[in-house]
Amino acid sequence: MPPSDYHQKIIDYYRDTENAYKDSWDLNNSLAIHYGYWDEKVNSFPASLTRMNEVMMEKAKIQSHEKVLDAGCGVGGSSIFLAKTLACYVTGITLSERQVQQAKINAQENEVEPFVDFQVMDFCRTSFDHESFDIVWGCESICYADNKEEFIREAFRLLRPGGRLILADGFVTDFENNQNPVIKKWLEGWQVNYLESPARMQTFLQDTGFTDIEYQNISQLASRSSKRLYRFYFLARLYLLWKKINFSKPATDMQKKNIMACKYQYYGMKKKLWQYGLLCATKPK
Repeated sequence: MPPSDYHQKIIDYYRDTENAYKDSWDLNNSLAIHYGYWDEKVNSFPASLTRMNEVMMEKAKIQSHEKVLDAGCGVGGSSIFLAKTLACYVTGITLSERQVQQAKINAQENEVEPFVDFQVMDFCRTSFDHESFDIVWGCESICYADNKEEFIREAFRLLRPGGRLILADGFVTDFENNQNPVIKKWLEGWQVNYLESPARMQTFLQDTGFTDIEYQNISQLASRSSKRLYRFYFLARLYLLWKKINFSKPATDMQKKNIMACKYQYYGMKKKLWQYGLLCATKPK
């Protein structure tokens, strides 16, 4: 089945902005396309990216014998981190065949091939059997779900009794903020349809049957990544000007919007229109 128009936009976005992430987020080495977590254990940008994975792993209390679904795995960074750290088995899924192929290369280079598997799949409508996983993990990916409540239901179906859902992502402080021009320009630039609010997300979890729901606003710990993206906006604008002066190949409309989004995500966080949240919930035994 061919991807929907929305899914194709997401696929195209990550293809067209790949070089920008390599430049701004050291993608080739970090394998990460997410905000960092800056606490007392962190003293560098790369360490903040690893720390976000560590915090999610610790929050969900993932054990080496457990099976993890990395929902929206990108180029495999979190999957590879978990495999290297815990020697647990991780299945990563993404809409992008390009990302799957790169994730497989990254797994080979990191010598974790026996512990990871990568597939093209929509995390809202997977082909996995009921109760296939102990953990469903989403690091800045569930914001891309066509319908976030639908994802919650699918995660519940996939989890074994006692399994945990762990998410790190952006949440609007009020669902109506999706209509704010700052948020709209940010999300358009990153090809995100809308963000959920913490309150609505927790209602979805409760209605689906999850228990032990814990939500933490970690914006203060993620804000340095927001500022880094804001600084990148100015550098990228200068780069675009240089390309124009030198008659180089112009940036695509998607690439331009991606750069503008770096500014608006910062404005939105400063205005407290959105927050960075860490959310964990359990499927009852």
